[in-house]
Amino acid sequence: MKKIYLILAICTTAFVANAQVFWTEDFGTGCNTGQLASAYTGTNGAWTIASTGTNDPFANTFFVGAQEAGNAIGMCGTGCAGTVDATLHVGNVAITTPIVVAADNGAAYNTGGVCASFSICVITNRRAESPIINCTGKSSITLSCGYIENGQTTIDDASLWYSADGGTTWALLDNMAKTLFGSCSPQGMWTAYSFALPASANNNPTVKIGFNWTNNDDGVGTDPSFAVDDIILSGLSVGIADVGSESLEVFATGSNVVVKSIDAVQLQGVYNVLGRTITCSLENNTINLESQPAGVYFVRVIVKGQTYTKKVFIK
Repeated sequence: MKKIYLILAICTTAFVANAQVFWTEDFGTGCNTGQLASAYTGTNGAWTIASTGTNDPFANTFFVGAQEAGNAIGMCGTGCAGTVDATLHVGNVAITTPIVVAADNGAAYNTGGVCASFSICVITNRRAESPIINCTGKSSITLSCGYIENGQTTIDDASLWYSADGGTTWALLDNMAKTLFGSCSPQGMWTAYSFALPASANNNPTVKIGFNWTNNDDGVGTDPSFAVDDIILSGLSVGIADVGSESLEVFATGSNVVVKSIDAVQLQGVYNVLGRTITCSLENNTINLESQPAGVYFVRVIVKGQTYTKKVFIK
């Protein structure tokens, strides 16, 4: 038999089908009227608000509190009455002239339309960003939550964003659908939502999620704006594979990735840091990435029925 490659085994992770919840965010309790999301620190750490475009002086923003209560799926939106389950939601900021309007009326936003007349301009582009989420030891990760959303088509709109590198770069994951009213007009009905995170989240200690809200200033739009609660991340447990004689080695050399094993290897996929699939193939134990820019990539292979993912850096 022809002698094959590997000399030294590495601690490569194998995915074991054992789904479990490993991260949650319920935004606590209390009305906390006017508490900006950037002032909220939960058990996971602090949330932040980032500008993602133009923000007028009276731009809407993210608050944390039960002015928009976190009700059960299928229930209508309410304020603090009867519950103090806080949410992350988009609300208006305070206005003192020509009329007095208090900040944070729940998931109710200022649609504008009086910028020229009263200088109350409300164009908004803001993202509420989670603390860093440690996904080490997890794969096939799914985000689930409850939410309500309306607005005006994609003009006044919420979306889910994702960062694999601790918030340095962000990618749009999903333009979240408007939720139904049912019998819940005008507050909206709490609706279940789930979305699979990109492969780059697997076994990654520096994941962040974000919710972006944007609106123009045309005076058109329908509440609720956006609110989210009970965010859950679940995934498959990752254990250390007993590779033994099935030794596997994956490493970068220049603009190529070399895969070595004493057993047959099937390439399942290569992904960039944003979780996008890279078109390539495994030939003569080499993956050619010369056409790709330098950076971090995730190589996923199958050896004897086990799935392994290895992070490599292409120069």
